[in-house]
Amino acid sequence: MPAGLHIVSKRKPGKPVVHYVYAWRGGPQIARKEGGSKPTITAELTDAAARVRPTSAGISADTIDGLIARYTSGTCAEWKRLASTTRVNYTTWHVRISEEFGAAPLKLFADRRIRGDVLEWRDRWAGQPRSADAAITAFSALLSWGMDRGLLPLNVLLGTDRLYDQDRSDIIWEPAHFEAFAKEASVEVQEAVDLAAATGLRRSDLVELPWAAIGDHAIVWRTSKSRGRNLITVPLLPETKELLARIKARHATEMAAKPESKRKPLPDTVLSNSRWVAWTRTGLGSRFNDAKQASGITVHLHDLRGTFATRCMLAGLTDQEISDILGWATKDVAAIRAKYVSSARVVVAIGERIAAMRA
Repeated sequence: MPAGLHIVSKRKPGKPVVHYVYAWRGGPQIARKEGGSKPTITAELTDAAARVRPTSAGISADTIDGLIARYTSGTCAEWKRLASTTRVNYTTWHVRISEEFGAAPLKLFADRRIRGDVLEWRDRWAGQPRSADAAITAFSALLSWGMDRGLLPLNVLLGTDRLYDQDRSDIIWEPAHFEAFAKEASVEVQEAVDLAAATGLRRSDLVELPWAAIGDHAIVWRTSKSRGRNLITVPLLPETKELLARIKARHATEMAAKPESKRKPLPDTVLSNSRWVAWTRTGLGSRFNDAKQASGITVHLHDLRGTFATRCMLAGLTDQEISDILGWATKDVAAIRAKYVSSARVVVAIGERIAAMRA
């Protein structure tokens, strides 16, 4: 039995497409969606599949498929403790692991020589190094769980080198990037970019940030990660307050322009898409990438964290304070300060002296 969710789309003439989500190929239906694109794999769907997944039904307990079934079962404490985004990501890779190694006996993974076979499988995504690393991360977590439960004597993937090692900690968005991107982005995507630059939040937190977390002087919010144990605290810069006010004003203006029969409550999140629905991580990522490709810029959404760091520096925060907010090493913050902020201040000072001499 394959380990992952199975989605079937059916079309009938003159009727919208209907997507059926099954817990696994040949398994029970756990969701149904009418119209639109295929449903996105979410934590809710993976949890629903786990609740109905049998511990045995054509699966040998001493195979990789059997290990996946036990690890992702509704009774596995370690699986339930994972953040929802991690469960979704692991489930995606479990499907691929199952397709390649599902029937393999666990005793094969007690022999270090199997490591070469797994690395060959990983290398299918060598052209996408972050995906290749995600494959190993998911597989290694599975094997470590099996080792902790006494099902394996070792984890043959421990110590695997990562393929993606590019250091982007000192890359930021500069004015030319914002200008080019704004020409191609929708207002909703542009607001997400502006919010990332004004808060330093990652994409997964951007799409979930609630209005309730916005205080008078700071964002204080316990995220959904690690079952609410992650606390985000971000000071509100003047430009952040201006942005939030602008988003609220746009919402109010567009709401007032709609016929009363078509008005509906906005989501609790600060950001929403063109349908006035909270973004999903994949939805925002897809629309961002479309605008990025059209604009020709090469910076990433994640690089806006560095942009936020420069704004904090110009606001007078110390390197230590910024590192505490972003969770970075102070040396990385200092590198951004030296590369962008300190040099910019020198140039401005030179310009001011030139202007004073001509006066």
